[in-house]
Amino acid sequence: MPQWLTRHKWLLIGAAALVVLLAFAACGDEEEAGETPVAEKVQPTIPLKIGHLNSFTGDLADFGGALQNAAELAVTEINAAGGVGGQPVELAKADDATDPTQGVAEATRLIEVEGVDFILGALASGVTVPVAESVTGPKNVLHISGASTGPALTVAVDNDFLFRTTVSDAAQGPILAKVANELGLASVCTMYITGPYGQGLSEIFAEEFEALGGSVPAQVTHESEQATYASELDTCTAEGPDALAAIAYPASARVFLREAVERDVVENYLFVDGTKSSDLFEDLGWPEAFDDMRGTAPFAVDLPIGEAFETAYQATYGELPPYPFLRETYDAIYLMALATEKALQDDIDIRDALRDVANPEGEVVNPGGDNYTAALELIATGADINYEGAAGPVDLDENGDVPVGAIETWHVDVANKELVTDEVFQVDLTTGEITKIQ
Repeated sequence: MPQWLTRHKWLLIGAAALVVLLAFAACGDEEEAGETPVAEKVQPTIPLKIGHLNSFTGDLADFGGALQNAAELAVTEINAAGGVGGQPVELAKADDATDPTQGVAEATRLIEVEGVDFILGALASGVTVPVAESVTGPKNVLHISGASTGPALTVAVDNDFLFRTTVSDAAQGPILAKVANELGLASVCTMYITGPYGQGLSEIFAEEFEALGGSVPAQVTHESEQATYASELDTCTAEGPDALAAIAYPASARVFLREAVERDVVENYLFVDGTKSSDLFEDLGWPEAFDDMRGTAPFAVDLPIGEAFETAYQATYGELPPYPFLRETYDAIYLMALATEKALQDDIDIRDALRDVANPEGEVVNPGGDNYTAALELIATGADINYEGAAGPVDLDENGDVPVGAIETWHVDVANKELVTDEVFQVDLTTGEITKIQ
């Protein structure tokens, strides 16, 4: 079992136990008052309207446009195949600017002004968590992120309305540590973006790398889009580490990676999903310092249905960018649509419907026009379905997480100006098992 899971599993169990105790206490109070607690059933409305909270500006703006395309592609396919409840799905978009304050404000606007039923997003875990805890959870609005990997989502106080279609960084951290160890690196410092994503991934990487015999002399946090990161770089590299791990977002990384190369502060670099942006390296001029430097990122398993998504994306929008989370965002839209059909058909709570259409014990269905039509027909007959998407199976646990996911290792190919996948590993967070699958 990964070190991070071993260390924190009792915290999660303790938190769950506390919730149960509080629930019993609340029930006791109601019973004394002569009242029987009744759970509120939450169902979406028709026509279904989804609000996409996305980063069109800010630190993660590199990814925003492509993720919007993936969401729109899913909506277009669903509407062409009959929509939801016989009505077309609507998609409203909002820019969170990779900022939690703006994200909360925009999520509130989407719900209260635009009248959306669900929230898709955000990209940044540091936006998703406060939105879930202060907006979607309290308002009983289904909320699915296709891109937020921070471990903090697992324990967010979200009233069981927050889900994600990508795997937690509890999976990415051990693979990044494995890469560093296999490269023969003895010490690595981390430059991580402030918030649950950066801190969570940095801490998990450090714990796993140290368990393998390496050292992490410094974990240095940084804010978004500063004019300079000279002080943070000095702190990170003060003890002469073998490598610097850039656990950051593109706009910030553009600044400190350029400074790091110009000052020649370290010989090696490690990257993650937040810095897996061809635009980032293009803007930096594909410097030789990054040639063959390695990184990790959540990965969509190669499946025929995933290839169909890529073909459809390219036919609609042109070249498919080498960004993570496109398939996961596409899958999130399909899950919302299928869960809505299920909830309306069976008159059940939308959270129950979401888990019903995603988890095993049903006939496998996939995204795409004809596949979606077949899924609707199955739901209409009362049959159980199991959605397996463009990114792979999407089995949702009690925390709204995907407990099994794939993580890729990749490298920077300066000569060809591209980011190249090397290997793919399946990580099972329930057992800690890591299996090479590609």
